[in-house]
Amino acid sequence: MFNKTSLSVSVLLAASGLLVISAPVSASQTTLSSQIFANFSNIQIDDQHQDIEDWQLDVKRFYLNLDHQFNDDWSLTVTTDVQWQRQQDPTDIWFRHAYIKRNFNQGSTLKIGVAELPWIDYIARRVGYRYVDPSLTPKNKLAGPTDLGIHYGHKSAHFSYAVSAITGGGFQKPTVGDRIDLEASAVWHINKQFDFALGAYQGTRALDKDEAEKNHTAERFNAALSYLHQGVRFGVEYVYNDNWNQVNKIPQDASSGWGTWASYAFKPGYSAFARYDTINPNRHLNASLERDYIQLGVDYKATSYLTLALVAKQSNIDSATVERTQNEVGIWSMWNFK
Repeated sequence: MFNKTSLSVSVLLAASGLLVISAPVSASQTTLSSQIFANFSNIQIDDQHQDIEDWQLDVKRFYLNLDHQFNDDWSLTVTTDVQWQRQQDPTDIWFRHAYIKRNFNQGSTLKIGVAELPWIDYIARRVGYRYVDPSLTPKNKLAGPTDLGIHYGHKSAHFSYAVSAITGGGFQKPTVGDRIDLEASAVWHINKQFDFALGAYQGTRALDKDEAEKNHTAERFNAALSYLHQGVRFGVEYVYNDNWNQVNKIPQDASSGWGTWASYAFKPGYSAFARYDTINPNRHLNASLERDYIQLGVDYKATSYLTLALVAKQSNIDSATVERTQNEVGIWSMWNFK
């Protein structure tokens, strides 16, 4: 079992890798790129007025990427991440990725540092349209995309799996708790089109750090069946979380939900997409609370570096005490510079 010392070694290795950036390297070995997710949209909320309403600009993601290939086996990846949401100041600069990667024979990889976690990394590629919104679990803060730790994965034609031993604190404010968290996923590639995937998480999410008492263990279970072939996508995902935010609190709680998505590339450069999510975020503490989300859109690959989408969204909150609907329509964009 890994401990704090193991993670400290991981951090030192990742940090030593970052020093390579300043060393002279061949241009053919190093790739610099950036990616921006931005939208200009109108938000309207029923029966109230908030500062986030009306037409405003959001910069959901601004990535700067550095990839350095030492040789066929070893590489370094660093990605910085900044957000600038409406009515908010820009965030601090986060390191979404900062890891050294080792490739092995027959499709196995080892990453040390801040790297992708097994479930979201997989499901985001199946759902697509990440620049419009993240998938079910990260959108509802039931999972994180990257974390500091040791990450191993294997891919083959019929079966793939990944496991991460991590801090649980996430990439935005890396924090080490008293225990190591574990996340894993397994994917059965039924054929070239269909996948069936399972995922699991167990740990404390670094909520037991310092003097905080551990009262519960945070757990998550995911399952998904998806299809992806020649411009057609569809699938369904289920998630169940137990005590996700209650590790250092006395009451127990759970959350569950599911989502489905579909898209079709009806002509070169154009596609239509739709999505529906529903979540019960507090099954014990507020059993009547339900959140629903609907997304409809059409996107167009305008150039090799720019994708545009016309999107309409609706978010509903319904409980014994609150009913609220938020509608949003606008233009979403993804900019890729290499």
